[in-house]
Amino acid sequence: MTSKDTETFSVRDKQVMKVKTQEERALIFDEVTVRVSEDFALHMHIDNGEENAAGLKTGDYVKLLPS
Repeated sequence: MTSKDTETFSVRDKQVMKVKTQEERALIFDEVTVRVSEDFALHMHIDNGEENAAGLKTGDYVKLLPS
């Protein structure tokens, strides 16, 4: 995420968070590290196995939770 995103979501670079999916069967990813750079976009990258297990697809929204 960008530094503007960190202000919006009240997080900081290298902060460890939880991320909750918003699908029918919600899943929580634990120990997700926030990475900040002006070259980054507001996206979460996960491998295909995690994506399939969580029932996610490109463009789905997730919720940041404090760890």
